[in-house]
Amino acid sequence: MIRYRIVGVILILTIIMLSMLIINTLDKVNIVTRTVTQNVQKNSVNINDSLPTSTSLTLSNTSVKTLALPNNSFAKPYVIQSIPESTFKYYRNTVMFEEDPMHIYFVPVKSGYFILNVTGAIIVPPSIYGDLIIVTTSGPMDLTTRTLMYDIGCIYAVNLSNGNVVWSEEFQNQIMTQPIIINGILIVGLGNNQFINCTVRGTGENAIEAINISNGRILWNFTTLGEDMPTPVYYNGMIIEANGNGEVFALNISNGELVWSDNIQSYVSMSSPVLANNVIYFGSAHPYVFWAINAQNGKILWYDNLSEVFNNSALGGLDDSSPAYSNGIVVTSFTIHLNSNFSMYEILIAMNSSNGKILWTLNEGNAPIPPNLESPPPVIYRGIVFHDSPVGILYAVNLTNGKILWTFKTGPTLSNVDIVRNLILIQNSHGTLYILNLKGELIKQIITPVQPGPGNIIVTLNSIILVGINGVIDTIPLQSIFE
Repeated sequence: MIRYRIVGVILILTIIMLSMLIINTLDKVNIVTRTVTQNVQKNSVNINDSLPTSTSLTLSNTSVKTLALPNNSFAKPYVIQSIPESTFKYYRNTVMFEEDPMHIYFVPVKSGYFILNVTGAIIVPPSIYGDLIIVTTSGPMDLTTRTLMYDIGCIYAVNLSNGNVVWSEEFQNQIMTQPIIINGILIVGLGNNQFINCTVRGTGENAIEAINISNGRILWNFTTLGEDMPTPVYYNGMIIEANGNGEVFALNISNGELVWSDNIQSYVSMSSPVLANNVIYFGSAHPYVFWAINAQNGKILWYDNLSEVFNNSALGGLDDSSPAYSNGIVVTSFTIHLNSNFSMYEILIAMNSSNGKILWTLNEGNAPIPPNLESPPPVIYRGIVFHDSPVGILYAVNLTNGKILWTFKTGPTLSNVDIVRNLILIQNSHGTLYILNLKGELIKQIITPVQPGPGNIIVTLNSIILVGINGVIDTIPLQSIFE
């Protein structure tokens, strides 16, 4: 009798262990499994079909480099799942951050449906050219502390149809710029957020790099003292950058030679200039100044010293926020650090683009100071400013007078909204995608595997493309968000 009891106990324990193993395996599968749609008819989508839990794809015909990390570990990009779609080649140039002064990021092209992990943090949105998605990364990120682990950057050219990596190139510093692409020339900036001293940001190799988009080969580079983290702009044959050693400069895109340069004595972190009517607008730090500069010759047209305007308060974020422009008004954001220096107020500000006159400001509330970016980019659509932040509240504000139209609680957010067919898309820092109407009413929310950085969702003709600091690229059928 005792022997039977022992055998029974052993059998029960074995069943329990096998059950736990199966549950653990299913949990791992569910991390990368989502319902997507396909149809046997060409170029169409049917959301009633579902994608297999994984798809094995061969990268034998690609030029993919293994990422070598300082601790001798290795990581390769890998496709988790894919439904290829017929696409067509797209050759419009990308001239600035998110392609548009209002930050409405729409690319009129079709993509396949896939999930790809490039294993490095994607800080900003990719760009699309030909049949490629060009993705920049900054090495792996510790997602607990939200800090980048190594001074390594990569560019991945990803097939727009199936998610396969066509070529990749590694650099000896982080890449936080969205790719600027002009007639097959790909421009990125290298740099990190460490300080050489109190006025110069960016250690290691800092440079603007020009690359052949067809094969990843370097065409030229221009080294700088400070980081080149902001996405530059293209204007009239020139690449214009504002960087970490307080310099604003223009380079000839053909050969990388210096055309003009200004020393503004105030460093720029992630405030990617917006280009409107031959003028670039951006923010800088220490002191915290907002600038308007002639793109043709570098002449300073006006500036607002917000450190003085706000009585030398402990400011932040102005050098992070990439401004938006519409109808003669430029909008950006910054923060005011509170006495404890552990929390901050998030401030939205609008200025007359011709003379810098401050039109209105809005205090969006307070939040703990995040480890990196404090002020995400604003978006302007039909006379409404949309802005979310680490405070975790999406604001819809009248562009001309700053009046709050409505708010929606999202939770802490670093990214900005995109808008498609009068629906607002916003993704919080945990990856939840909210879909709202223009009145701020929730239509749907979707849990995604993507943890976004300070950039935008890309909307295409048939999909939305999400990218994240956890290295994940996820393309979702556009049709699924309208149901």
